[in-house]
Amino acid sequence: MSVNFESIGEENNIPLVMIHGAGGSSATWFLQLKTLSNHLHCVAIDLNGHGKTADRNESRTVTSYLKDIDGVCDRFTQPFLLGHSMGGALAQLYALENPEKLGGIILVGTGAKLSVHPIIFNMLENDFESYVSAVGEYMFHEGANPKMIEASKVEVRKCNPSVIARDFQMCNEFDIIARVNEITLPTLIIVGKDDMMTPVKYSEYLHQSISDSTLKILDNAGHSVMLEQSTKFNETVLEWIRNRVAI
Repeated sequence: MSVNFESIGEENNIPLVMIHGAGGSSATWFLQLKTLSNHLHCVAIDLNGHGKTADRNESRTVTSYLKDIDGVCDRFTQPFLLGHSMGGALAQLYALENPEKLGGIILVGTGAKLSVHPIIFNMLENDFESYVSAVGEYMFHEGANPKMIEASKVEVRKCNPSVIARDFQMCNEFDIIARVNEITLPTLIIVGKDDMMTPVKYSEYLHQSISDSTLKILDNAGHSVMLEQSTKFNETVLEWIRNRVAI
């Protein structure tokens, strides 16, 4: 099994492993790799079939992605695991199965359940450009930089529509509402105040359910909060980790 990941920062620094969302790649985290790597050892994964990781066409999507995450996390001693949207769902599942392997988790724009509207599957199957346009419309706050939105669309087009559909099917089946309170790891929850994909109430539910959790709601941001408010996002992540580990 070969999993591509981008790794930046001093190897003796605290490791932060980052998981992208549906149809994403390690490029999702370029503003975190650029800045947080000055303080942390940042590692951004390309899950199976995304970015530079070839598609293994495995039958169980969740198992496949969790294998990728485990293969990277095993390279480090109790890394912090950060996941956005689908990546946040995977981070929760990994935390439930492997709490001893992690120092904590960071959940960004995600929830304990991620239902997907049927129109998304229809667009992915029949009108991919409409899906790309929808990404620009619903993934960002209305005041987001147009160049950032266009750059994100370019990245979306790099992923096979069938892989994106597979991602959303995994999200649609994801539901750990009955188990989320079993997460005992320190948890930071970040959400954009104007997130339309995973509204603030999703993050509030996670905060209420996970005993050792901190919730941060960032203004002027939508679902792509780590891009739209990268400075505040990075400061929030670094401060939270610093409160748990001497850096």
